[in-house]
Amino acid sequence: MHVLTDGFGGLLRLMVRLSFLVAGAVFFMSLLVAGVVVAGAYTLWSLLRGRRPTLQDILHFQRNRAGWSAGFGARPGQGRSQRPTSGDDVVEVQAREVTRVVR
Repeated sequence: MHVLTDGFGGLLRLMVRLSFLVAGAVFFMSLLVAGVVVAGAYTLWSLLRGRRPTLQDILHFQRNRAGWSAGFGARPGQGRSQRPTSGDDVVEVQAREVTRVVR
């Protein structure tokens, strides 16, 4: 009788291990797909804003999140309300190409 219960116990353990393996693989693949979707969305957003996306920008996406809530170019916590109210505060300059220096 122990042979029969040991066989069913072994089969049950094997099924539980396989189900955990499949669940882990599904979780890993969902994280991988989510990462690809976020990188694609960030690349598309960069292209729509007229900036060339780089791999460094995509990998360092987390550091830019604080600026997103306050508005682009604003410091975290500053918000969008800190804008010039009159035309006297605006200074016009000649536009020039800014290139990124890789060190």
